[in-house]
Amino acid sequence: MNNEITVIEYVLGQIKELGITDAFGVPGDFVYPVCDAIMDDPQLRWIGCSNELNASYAADGYARTRGASVLVTTYGAGELCTFGGLAGAHAENSKVIALAGMPSLTEQDGITRYHHMVGDSSPRYDVFVDMIRPLTAGEDSAVVITPENCVYETQRVLAALKYYSKPVYMAFPRDVPNSPVMFPQHELEIPLQYPTSDPAALEKVVEDIYARLSNAKQSCVLPGYSLRRYNAVDIALSFVEKAGLPFAETNQDRGVFSMQHPNYIGSYNGHWAGWSDSAVTQWVEDCDCIVAFATENHDFNNGFHTLRFDRSGFIKINPHSTTIGQQVYNNVVMNEVLTALNEKISHKLVEKCPSLNAGEVAIGVPSGILDDVIDYEPLYERLQEFIKEGDIVVSDTAMASMCFSARVELPNHVEHEAQLSWGAIGWGTPAILGNCIAEPDKRCVIICGEGGHQMTATELGTFERYGATPIFIVVNNGGYLAERVTNRFPDEDYNDIPTWNFANLPNQLGCNWYTRQVTTIGELESALCEAGDAKTGVYIEVVVPSDRIPKGCDFLFNATGKQFEQPDRNWNTRKSTSHRL
Repeated sequence: MNNEITVIEYVLGQIKELGITDAFGVPGDFVYPVCDAIMDDPQLRWIGCSNELNASYAADGYARTRGASVLVTTYGAGELCTFGGLAGAHAENSKVIALAGMPSLTEQDGITRYHHMVGDSSPRYDVFVDMIRPLTAGEDSAVVITPENCVYETQRVLAALKYYSKPVYMAFPRDVPNSPVMFPQHELEIPLQYPTSDPAALEKVVEDIYARLSNAKQSCVLPGYSLRRYNAVDIALSFVEKAGLPFAETNQDRGVFSMQHPNYIGSYNGHWAGWSDSAVTQWVEDCDCIVAFATENHDFNNGFHTLRFDRSGFIKINPHSTTIGQQVYNNVVMNEVLTALNEKISHKLVEKCPSLNAGEVAIGVPSGILDDVIDYEPLYERLQEFIKEGDIVVSDTAMASMCFSARVELPNHVEHEAQLSWGAIGWGTPAILGNCIAEPDKRCVIICGEGGHQMTATELGTFERYGATPIFIVVNNGGYLAERVTNRFPDEDYNDIPTWNFANLPNQLGCNWYTRQVTTIGELESALCEAGDAKTGVYIEVVVPSDRIPKGCDFLFNATGKQFEQPDRNWNTRKSTSHRL
């Protein structure tokens, strides 16, 4: 290898091997050498974002669609702003590679203080690297890069990125990127570079799973979204089909396997009234053997803690371990477990999938009168028809969008993305920028609330700058609906937000898009019809009265009322009261 290759050339070369062609970021003097190297690389494109938090969200969206992404920020004031986005990427198993600048090695004398530094009496130049380390892959993938450690550390953290499917963090003193790499004299042993299962544990796991499924009276599969992060969707679906197993999908995992598949029995949201289908819930919880593929067990993915199946018959195949009942097997790789199960299955273990009397919470065909004001159900009915095969659909962290995604029936080959485990409102607007950049030929649709959208709406101009053409459905319901249904009184002042002219926003930020505000069902139908034919970005502000709530919210309103000594509260009989000084 050419010993005159620079540090940043080496790092970018390794990154490009992951299929990354774009880098999201905000420039700054400490990170100029990294920015310049990206600008000078004909295989990479710089995507400049309006702020660092938005850049981190956009990188997250890109990584979900493309497999991995790059985020570039300057020292201190810049990189610290990305920590919320990187924490979300960590929670959601998203492979984001963060490249940050810092004072040069010669500047780090332990005495001199520079801009963007915290006011320690003795300057700590690597304080931000230390701060983010627990939120990186293996909690140990934040490193300061030097010419001496460049090869080893780059390979180490990228191996950890793939193994854990979590972010990694590489900080560059500003005199390092253009310095020559010091290549090691001997072949390096990189941890996690070639992970394999423990053979004895793998054999035991496969035999036990096969035996339990073979002897089960009733069994099913719950596929998790992490199958996408580990490129395991196809092998997992092959196992399901060979074994003939029915599958249900939990809230965050909808669309991982096609909802049009003959083995799909419905959505499993436990006993969350308004989201859960009692026929599906009953059937799943009657199973004596349930196989889950890396599902997430958090409140918005477990029916607000209402999943009631028998844990003794529960099998959880995680990326690097498997739990069978109470027994945990470590050092078994999910892809290898699935491959071995595929090889072992020679006939269907379940002859016929159940035909359930499901659909009690399904979104139906369009209803309502054209002159009616827009309520959630008529909106959802039309949005369900609007989504097409092959779309990327982003459900932002908003009650209006979550209640839609919990019940929608998605066409084939739809990539559905949400951020339910981390749950940062405002994530969706810049995240879908990443989706658009990663797949420019696909239609990218986002359903978001106007409250979260206000937090990151400055990114709209970036879509136009780089030719991205998203479809925004912004539900304007007069404030933070999620907070209205989860705090003590719905009409507290802190649930209100500034009044914006949302439909005018894209054009004010430089977007030559199709934009409309709609307040009636007829206007909504007309706008969606025109949006389907648009060659530009689309931005539809959908006004819904603030006193309306979608299905599923009353359950949450009642459940959270217990925290405020209001155990029997109901949205339709709520008191319009608040405590104000």
